This record gives sequence, structure tokens and C-alpha cells, in this order.
Amino acid sequence: MTNDRRLSARRPRVAMLVANDVRLDSRVQKAAYSAAEAGYDVLLLGYEPNRKGRPSDPAYIGAAQVVRTGLHNKWQIAQWPLKDGGAPGLRLMPFRALSFASSLDYKARRRIVQRIKEPGTGDGSVKHRAKEALWKVYFRDGDWRRTARHLLWLESSWSALIEEFEPDLIHAHDMHTPGIAVRVADRLAHKGKRPKVLYDAHEFVAGVSMPEQRRLAYVGLEGEYVRKADAVITVSPLLAQWLQERYHLTETPGVVANAPMLHLPGEEHEPGGPDAGTDSEADADRGAHADQSEAPSLRKACGLADDVPLLVYSGAVSPMRGIATMVAGLPELPDVHMAVVRGADTEFTRALEKQAEELGVADRLHMVGYVAPHLVPQYLASADIGVIPILHTPNHEVALITKYYEYMHAKLPIVVSDVQAMADFTRELGNGEVFTAEDAHEYAQAVAKVLADRAAYASRYTDDLLAANSWEGQAEVLGGVYARLLGQEPEPRTGVRAFGETSEPTA
Repeated sequence: MTNDRRLSARRPRVAMLVANDVRLDSRVQKAAYSAAEAGYDVLLLGYEPNRKGRPSDPAYIGAAQVVRTGLHNKWQIAQWPLKDGGAPGLRLMPFRALSFASSLDYKARRRIVQRIKEPGTGDGSVKHRAKEALWKVYFRDGDWRRTARHLLWLESSWSALIEEFEPDLIHAHDMHTPGIAVRVADRLAHKGKRPKVLYDAHEFVAGVSMPEQRRLAYVGLEGEYVRKADAVITVSPLLAQWLQERYHLTETPGVVANAPMLHLPGEEHEPGGPDAGTDSEADADRGAHADQSEAPSLRKACGLADDVPLLVYSGAVSPMRGIATMVAGLPELPDVHMAVVRGADTEFTRALEKQAEELGVADRLHMVGYVAPHLVPQYLASADIGVIPILHTPNHEVALITKYYEYMHAKLPIVVSDVQAMADFTRELGNGEVFTAEDAHEYAQAVAKVLADRAAYASRYTDDLLAANSWEGQAEVLGGVYARLLGQEPEPRTGVRAFGETSEPTA
């Protein structure tokens, strides 16, 4: 951008909205940090389930301000202390009554949701048929205003904060917030200037695994507001294509992948840290390059010599992740070991261990723990192949998951199941092989093929490719979207602020 397009008055302001507490959402953290570093004033609003009353004191991710609210309705503000320090008087009792009634309504609706049954899931008894009938009456077409009214209350929690901030752009993260962003922007338009709205579609909502009543509500919400946003971005080219086709968008959404940071600002030489040992895949997604000397070795954690072939799966474990296929393939891969980098042991991890015992390969299955998020690529780098064996679901088809990028930055060849987006990407890059999901024999063949010429696959990872598929590269794309929407860009902030949440702003 040329200097004559840069803002000369206040910095442009970006309000970011996300319906979680921010702490485990790596994409949101990185977006807020990078936008603030690029020169925007950023207010990131999150949601804390147990918070009531006033918003939290501000926290900071770099220069971005983070404020969390609870899920309260518009009448609860009347219960706060008066400005002069006194307690609410009798004149507020009608508002208290409205708040109490609204809370009862919310609890009643939650009770309905918990008690009814999706059609076809009951046991055929009179009681279950009645619950299924209630589901049809109550949910009907998935009208989110009836079935997800908590989003309206979240809007009431955030509205005053957004309006006081006077943003130039509202960045709505994930499926819960585009309606809030559009409605607040429209209200601000009546006061003089409507901020631009950017909808950041983190997932293919129609394909997310969740209770059917919630899925219907969020699909309806997205369908109502996606075309009212000024721009849409998402996490993979295939999902961008699907969104455009599904909602008849006039332009294909931009793609900003949730890739790891190449360098964790201000913490490159700080091993461990407060996030060390995290068992959250979302937090582990923040893996970044760091000094190799500080990184632990996955191979050493498994107790294996350098010449032992080692496969790795890293991240959340569940049946739909397809890890059982890796175990099933071990008998066809003599002398090959596999590591599962996971958090706490669960019933499923124990089932994997039992499966390995039954197949006679228990000595080649290693369960190991997470490391500090910024050390993830270095931790994985001592393996030979990164594996993504996930099963077919609508959301898996469109995902380019962060694990993929972590394997890339560890310079591991990748063996992935034939879920569409990642299979296409792998074939395009030539950095690995694709197998049919759940086919253990085909999986073993793909692994053997990569092990036979591992260096050729790893050679695809050029510096330019890794830079383009890092968060630093993706942040440039996001900055371009902001600049296009606003028609101008700010001067970047000087200096370097640490990436990570603090209670005080960093210089």
C-alpha cells in the first residue's frame, strides 16, 4: 500500500468476537496479535461461561486488548452497583423481575433441549415417542432465535462494549458470531458510520459433529448472515468453494490457514513456559520454530535409536481420528514403530493399547505427552513420517488441519487418508502419499512407499513453501483483507511484543 492511503488520525479499530474464552483458540489469538502488530487497535471479546455481571478486567495478547464477559441478558445491567457506589434501589425491582423471569425462561429451554429426543433415536416406547414428537414441535426448522437464544444474550453482553469502542471493522470468528457482528454494525450505522463485517468461517457448519438441534440452529444462523457480511474468509480452499456454492456468494471467500508461527515473538529462547505440557490440541496448534537445542526429542521420549523407523500421530484422540487404522497396519510394517502424542489417557487410548496387544505389536506403540506449543514442530522432527488417518466426515473433507502444517514445519513426509482437501494438497505438493480411510493394508503400503524414499518427499519443503504456509505468511493475507475492506492501512507498531496473554500491556 502507498503512504497516501495510510490513516493519519487514530489507528483503525478492529473488534474481534469469539464465543469461547480465547485461551485455547490459537487462530483467534494469532489473528488478534498480528492485527495489533500491523497497527490496528484491537479489542478481542470472548465468553466465559461462569462470569456474571461486569466484564473482566482487560488482558493483553501483545498490543491487543482481551475482555471476557458472561452470558447475561440485557436486564442484568440494572443489577450492577450505581455509579456513585450505592446499591440498586427499589426503582430497579421491575428490572430484577424481568431478569429473573428471563433466567427461568433460559433454564426451561435448556431443560427441553436436554429431555427431548431427535427423531429416530428413541427406543420406540411411548415416552420416547413423546420426546421425539416434542423435538419436531420445538425445533422444527432449527430457528436459532428460539433454540439458541443464548446468542442474543451474548450480544447484549457485548453490544455496549463494541459500540463504545467504535470499531471500523468487526471480525466475527466462527459460527456463533456473524449475526451479532451484523446486527451491531447495523445499529452503529444509525449513529453515523457502519463498520465493515468480516465473517471468519472456521468450519463447515453443516458437517460439524454436534447434536442435531444445535447443528440446525447454527446452519440457519450462518445462512441468514453470511451474505450480509462485507467479506468472508475461511481455513481451506475447498471450504471456500463449498461456502460460495452453498450460499451463492458473489465472490469466493479468502483463505487464511491456521498455520504455526515460524517464530514465537519474544519467546524463542524460553523453553517450557506456562503452556508446557498442555493437553489441548487447540493450544498445541500454536507450535512454532524455536532454537533446536531447547526442543525435546520425540524419538528419545519413545526410547528409540536413530535408525528405527518412527511414525507419529499428534493431537486429539478419538475414534473418528482413525488412529486405530495405524495400529492395524503395524503387523504389515515390521520393525516400524508409531507414537501417539496425546494428553491424558482415556478409554480410547486404552482401547488402542489393547488393540496393539491383540495384534502382537504392543512393543511398537508409544503413548507420549505434549510439549510446549512453540516446540511442537521440533519435537516431531525426529520422526520419519507424520500421519493423518482421519475418517470421512463432511467437516474432515474440507479441513486443512493445523497438524498438517506442524508436520510440514517439522519437515516430515505426510501419509494422509483420502479426505478431499488434505489428499488434494498432498498430491499437489508431492510431500507424501494418500490411502483410503480405514484401509489398514493400503495405509501400510503408503507408509512403506514413503519410507523407501523419504528424502525425496521431504525435499518438497523449500524455504519459500514453509514461509507461505506459516502464520506469518497467512497474517499478510489477513492484513490484505482488512486493508481492502477499509481502503487504507495503518503504520505497523514498532518494536516486538511477546506472543502470549498478559495482565498488563507490553511496550
